[in-house]
Amino acid sequence: MMKFLRKKDPLDTGDESPDTQSETVPTSVMADSRWLKFFDLFKGLLTRSGVDYAQFRLIVGYKLYMDAVDPSFMSNLNNGRRRAGRNAFFSGLWAYGLVSLLMTAFIFAYKSNVFLGLGSMLLFYSLMYMTVLVQAFSGSLLDVRDVGILETRGVSEKTRSAAQTAHIMVYVLSLFLAMMALPIIASFIINGPLAGVLYLASALLIMLVNYVVSVGIYALVLHFFHGERLKNVLSMIQIGIMLFSVVLYQLPNIMTSVGSRTLDAPLQSFQWWMVLVYPFWFAGPNAWLQTGGFNPGGILSLMLAAAVIVSGLVYAPAMRRLTNNLGKLSESGEEPARTGWFFKLARCCVPASKNQRTFFTLSWRMMQSDSDYKMRVYPNMAFGFIFIIPAVSMAVTNARFEKLTVWQALQGSGWWNFLPAFSTIGIPMAVFFLRFSKNPNALKTFATIPDFDKSIFYREAVRTVFMRLAIPIIIATGIITMVFIGPLRGLGNTVLALGAGLLVTDMNGAFMAGVAPYGTVFQTGQVNTGVTIAGYLLATVVAGIAGGIGIFAPWWATLLLGAALLGGGWLILNHSYRNVSFVLPGEADTAQ
Repeated sequence: MMKFLRKKDPLDTGDESPDTQSETVPTSVMADSRWLKFFDLFKGLLTRSGVDYAQFRLIVGYKLYMDAVDPSFMSNLNNGRRRAGRNAFFSGLWAYGLVSLLMTAFIFAYKSNVFLGLGSMLLFYSLMYMTVLVQAFSGSLLDVRDVGILETRGVSEKTRSAAQTAHIMVYVLSLFLAMMALPIIASFIINGPLAGVLYLASALLIMLVNYVVSVGIYALVLHFFHGERLKNVLSMIQIGIMLFSVVLYQLPNIMTSVGSRTLDAPLQSFQWWMVLVYPFWFAGPNAWLQTGGFNPGGILSLMLAAAVIVSGLVYAPAMRRLTNNLGKLSESGEEPARTGWFFKLARCCVPASKNQRTFFTLSWRMMQSDSDYKMRVYPNMAFGFIFIIPAVSMAVTNARFEKLTVWQALQGSGWWNFLPAFSTIGIPMAVFFLRFSKNPNALKTFATIPDFDKSIFYREAVRTVFMRLAIPIIIATGIITMVFIGPLRGLGNTVLALGAGLLVTDMNGAFMAGVAPYGTVFQTGQVNTGVTIAGYLLATVVAGIAGGIGIFAPWWATLLLGAALLGGGWLILNHSYRNVSFVLPGEADTAQ
């Protein structure tokens, strides 16, 4: 078989000694990586299964090294620290450990009901896994950077799949240890050694099942879709994962409220909603051990076993299909991007002077055709729809205590006033990702234009975020609220949310004005940075204030205030960003 590297490469010698590897790959990864030493323990097993371990180790080592030096990989640190070789994901695990410490209180609070205490911790871990999957893990799972290289260097399909699995499992295991180590220790202390061992095994199994489910979803989508449609579907899948995680968290509360039961009551019988909340299946063995009865612990344990067996059967073909189809993510869509009536209406609102409509059209089309942008931004922009789920859950709970019908409780809930405003939470991320593009070299044309007005270019890119992304979502959520709080109050809250959204867009544009729009290649695993965190905090405060005004102010006052904010924000946007100082691609070469 052809070697992983060509014959003239130092590693093409047939024996992969540590000294040889350290000459090619940074010593800090290949020689000192605890994860590679961990995988060395399974060298014999991997070799017997048909994996070329020398190639496997080299691929994983390079992937971990690239994660450490890539300034955008899961980045919440500044570039200076990233250049020092710090992996931002590992540096941020302490935050998950702190949250885990707080959630461990569930286990102590429900000593008499291990199903609730241990199951809640497994549920919370699954939700955090889904959240991190959307933000970061999917970037590693769908990493196409090395697909072409490995395919042309004679790396077998089994070795590529094993390396891909090992790379993502580094982060899956790290998150698991950060979040589940304390609850597992607490289960040993509170429930005894046998219960602790059962919970440890259940926690490891749910980690593996969660991972297999995510691999299966992505493999299925990659098998049936191609080109731009594939990336559009992937962005919808990520939104669906976020919605599912919120529904999963609220479902036990909703179901027990409707059934006039409480979750902290002793677990004596199997409830139908347990079928839907799958993380509670993995608390079945502990519930069985505590009660000594087959119902419900035994039923949940059978469901756990079925989930594990199915996951074991589907994982190998799913991972193989995922690895083989990753190249589809590099395909360009054949269908041209079309514009419709909404674009024409939005373009009419843009000032016609100084080529502003031209740059608005350019930005609109780039955003419309760039599915990488959609995959990263659309899940964040869907926050307003996600906010509906806890609003419904709280209304259902209030209906039980206040002796109202569910519909009466929904109509009386004040949370609907916050819904349109909280649809603006994703704007900071949408503005942040304006800096990325598939083909940043196309902007070199602008660098050759004498006295090119960068302010107009940047202004219209920011305007496109509000016009193309924020307005439709705010209006859609506003229409939903009208069903529950009436058309006039819903109209006032919607206009106020539009004004607040434009204000948030203007301010985030000012925060991020130092980087050229569409001037950088997308990087795998890009997540929040300090500036986007500040933007999120600002958007949350503005949304909270707008929602509070919607509750207490008359609808006409809310409408007038929203119109004033909308008009003022539009005027500010038309005259903002006059002194942007970013460097266009190719501008430095032109200056020389």
